[in-house]
Amino acid sequence: MIDNVSAELEAVRAELDALRRTVAAEVDSTWTSAWKSPDTVDAKVRARLAGHKDYQALRVRIRELEKGTAP
Repeated sequence: MIDNVSAELEAVRAELDALRRTVAAEVDSTWTSAWKSPDTVDAKVRARLAGHKDYQALRVRIRELEKGTAP
């Protein structure tokens, strides 16, 4: 049981990271601004992810797995 939870947790974290990298690459390549810097890009990425349904669902799943309340 623990191995299954650990494996799922690792997989969900990897998926979360991949999604974050995808959004970051999109923001970095499409956003043109005189104020563009690593900090502003990071802020924009965090703002996009805050409203990203799949990203938020993955975060909820991670919390469930960490608490042990996974279905």
